[in-house]
Amino acid sequence: MGNYAVRRKGLLTAWQMEAAHMMFRGLTDEEIAREIFRTGDDKRKISNGKSRISHLRKSEAFIEYYRSIVTEWSVHNVGRALMKISQQIDDPNPWMANKAANDILTQSKRLMLKDDENTVTVKIEGMPEIGEPEAT
Repeated sequence: MGNYAVRRKGLLTAWQMEAAHMMFRGLTDEEIAREIFRTGDDKRKISNGKSRISHLRKSEAFIEYYRSIVTEWSVHNVGRALMKISQQIDDPNPWMANKAANDILTQSKRLMLKDDENTVTVKIEGMPEIGEPEAT
């Protein structure tokens, strides 16, 4: 259930959705509580707000909404990231080019291998096959 479905079904209130966006931006529970609940410097209100945020983090609907925010952001930025890596792979600095190549290979492996049980075998031309010789 994506971002739109969560809003349409009314699973989260406006302040809960705002809290998810604030968490995504990296705000702490205290900062979120101060802004959403307008606690000022009242320690009791801040503590109460932080408690509400903490409980919210455990809500299945909230977790799903937060993930939809991350996914939406990722989809919109993956093209920019790929362009940057493409530029870096041709960088004259060998460390930068190697890092970009490593990133590409790591991500490609994740896409090709659905789970950890798959194995990739690389055969180099001219090398004898490893293993027991075939019986004749």
